[in-house]
Amino acid sequence: MPLLEINQIRPISASVRLDESTAEQVDQYVAFVHASADDVVDKVLNYVFSKDRRLSGFSEDASGQTGSFDIACP
Repeated sequence: MPLLEINQIRPISASVRLDESTAEQVDQYVAFVHASADDVVDKVLNYVFSKDRRLSGFSEDASGQTGSFDIACP
């Protein structure tokens, strides 16, 4: 049984680079759960963010700051 539950999302376009081995693992997981790579990457990131307790403290301290991630709404 897969660890991730894949649901439809409202997409935001973003471009990232992955190590070849990471991209291969994403591709394998896509085939395993019969979902899109976009959905798998989204759920993996949400899972990691939800488990990292330090992130919530950082988010409160860094209000108003932005990262270098380039996103675009369709």
